[in-house]
Amino acid sequence: MNVMRAIIGVLGLAMLGLVLWAALAKHELHGGFFDQLNVITTLPWSIATLADLYLGFLLLATVIFLTERSWLAAAFWAAPVFVLGNIWSALWLVIRLPYLAQRLSKPDWPTS
Repeated sequence: MNVMRAIIGVLGLAMLGLVLWAALAKHELHGGFFDQLNVITTLPWSIATLADLYLGFLLLATVIFLTERSWLAAAFWAAPVFVLGNIWSALWLVIRLPYLAQRLSKPDWPTS
């Protein structure tokens, strides 16, 4: 379980690094974030990819709302997913994975 949590944490940090790199990269050739967003939203596969991404966010938000003990905690964890994406998802999974594994495991499966 701890290995899986570590892998998810490393992947979340890698995604954070990639986002920071993209945000801080020089954009003389392709423009800034909104310039690039205007271009990619004209491409069919980019639109399909963004729709898939946000559907995944919605599905994870559903799991979060079904898992968290209060609506306030669920909103705290689910709402930022739509802005921070899988960086936030990875953080939630690192924290909640033992609980999820315990709840979803068959009684005879080891959870540690």
